[in-house]
Amino acid sequence: MCMKNHDHHENINPCCFSCCEEKEFITDKLCCEFTVTGTTRETANTIFTADPSTSCNLVASGSIKNCGTDILGVVFLRGVAANGTGGTDVRTLVIPAGGCATFTVSRFDAIIVASPGAPSTGELCIVQRFPVS
Repeated sequence: MCMKNHDHHENINPCCFSCCEEKEFITDKLCCEFTVTGTTRETANTIFTADPSTSCNLVASGSIKNCGTDILGVVFLRGVAANGTGGTDVRTLVIPAGGCATFTVSRFDAIIVASPGAPSTGELCIVQRFPVS
């Protein structure tokens, strides 16, 4: 946030940029544990799927915790088919055993995970944001 002017007694303006309008966003928070049985990308487990009507405008932040004893590969995908296949990588994370990673990613459809040491477990906490139409 920035000040309208340098007088600290004036109101604070929430948007400093004259080029952008204020947007109203809906936010949803989800935290869940997951089990990984896939050891490769081809056998990876899907731990999150976005609503197709909002995924184009979706922005999400959160964390993924690896509770297992081997690395956890995480891939955010865009353009996943209705049957859960395909898609283009948006972002990839490699989380060490016992580690945690944070993220902010936009315009994705799904999150998949795999671990060479599967079965394994983890936790996903995600806050989705998308503009109100």
